[in-house]
Amino acid sequence: MRARRVAGWSNVALASAVVMALTACGGGESEGSNETRSESVAATPSLAPSKTPQAEVSSPSEEGEEGEQAAQPPKVTEVEVTDTAQGDRVTFTFNAAAPEYLDSYEKELNGPEGRPIEIEGDKFLRVAFIAVDPESHFSPPSPNERVPEVRHLMNFEGEMSVGIGIVAPDGAAGPAYDITTKGTQVFIDIKE
Repeated sequence: MRARRVAGWSNVALASAVVMALTACGGGESEGSNETRSESVAATPSLAPSKTPQAEVSSPSEEGEEGEQAAQPPKVTEVEVTDTAQGDRVTFTFNAAAPEYLDSYEKELNGPEGRPIEIEGDKFLRVAFIAVDPESHFSPPSPNERVPEVRHLMNFEGEMSVGIGIVAPDGAAGPAYDITTKGTQVFIDIKE
């Protein structure tokens, strides 16, 4: 009987050795085995509904037109200063949908490396157009009496900063203004 017990313990020892070898070689799942888990998760069917492949495919003509416009950030093509019945208007026209913007009155307008930029006017409105073509630049438009200068300040990390000089009556606070967008244009209406 003794021979049988030894053989029984030998089988247990052999099985333990195999389990330890597989664990050490990565053959079984262990806490440190992320690759095995991620593969099994990817192979597991999802319970959430998914889109069909046809819903994600667009026609070649749509892809060519819309894909190009979506891939290319807007670039300014024209800037214009005009008089309106309510005041003055600065219009920025882009070659694609009008970008988002940030705006504020500033005591001083700065360009690259924080250097001050001289601009005509008493009050200075800075508008930063966001996610525009890094090559966006424009020639200064013809000024009017109240908006003597509109100038490109700089492009930095996808933002194009613009300075608008405004003549304020008797050095008063910066006049009220509204900014609206429509299609490819941004309108800055400076109130009387």
